[in-house]
Amino acid sequence: MVSASASKVMEIQSRSSGPLVTRALRGRGGRPRVRPMKRIALVTGGSSGIGRAIAMQLVARGCAVGILARDSERLNAAKADIEAASPGAAAAVSVLRADVSDEGAVAGAMARFEATCGLPDFLFNCAGRAEPGYIQDYSLDAYEAAMRVDYLGTVIPTQYLLPDFIARGSGHIINVSSVAGFLGLIGYGTYAPAKFAVVGFSEVLRHEMKPHGVRVSVVCPPDVDTPGFAQENRTKPAECTAISGRARVMRPEDVARAVLDGVRKNRFHILPGRAGLLFRLKGMVPGLVRAVLDRELRRVRGR
Repeated sequence: MVSASASKVMEIQSRSSGPLVTRALRGRGGRPRVRPMKRIALVTGGSSGIGRAIAMQLVARGCAVGILARDSERLNAAKADIEAASPGAAAAVSVLRADVSDEGAVAGAMARFEATCGLPDFLFNCAGRAEPGYIQDYSLDAYEAAMRVDYLGTVIPTQYLLPDFIARGSGHIINVSSVAGFLGLIGYGTYAPAKFAVVGFSEVLRHEMKPHGVRVSVVCPPDVDTPGFAQENRTKPAECTAISGRARVMRPEDVARAVLDGVRKNRFHILPGRAGLLFRLKGMVPGLVRAVLDRELRRVRGR
């Protein structure tokens, strides 16, 4: 079995392809399998947004990638775009159709991917969605739906791969949270608690997996120009739009680059763009941050 650290396996560098390596794998039935292959990554939410951008950059750097999402049409379109952007990357992308909140569907899709491509070196949990609104208007169903997708949609793929990562003694799990995972803001009454949960889960996971050689990172990006962000803006409270609209929206490609750089450096917190400053301020002067947000809310409400 491979026991090298994930950083040595990944060696994310600016090159269009990576060398093949030989790994001894042990399947879920316990039978050893030896197979030559590229470094392998599985990306949930890989059909659009941050996940798609990460998958595209991974393929460009020589990885075999599986992208998992619900919509077959968008998955196939993403596969075609990713492979077209990387000459010589034909068949480098596998599509896995599953809802990340459906444990059985995820297990089936990931088992098929593992049987075909091998045990991943990296799991990028990127799936998620926000449905902004006023907190008093949400139903209990809305809270449960957010937790299933935005929190359990990270837990379920992670739980599936953990036994094999532990047995191998390596692997890197990258969970995408949000600035809303450490900073509560009007309009995100269902989304922020789920993303806070992703950060807490990642903290515990990092601590527990350290002795097993399994690495963990959590990504907290600011607003990113994705289809999901465009959907958010349709229901976002006016106050939220006015406050967050003063900040620069990042491109998915820039977030993906920051994520892969953080993975290469084995950072736990990966904070693209202005997220790093917000994170530090929230940690050092939380009262000041709350005061500024409150002042902004009064300003946009005109009182």
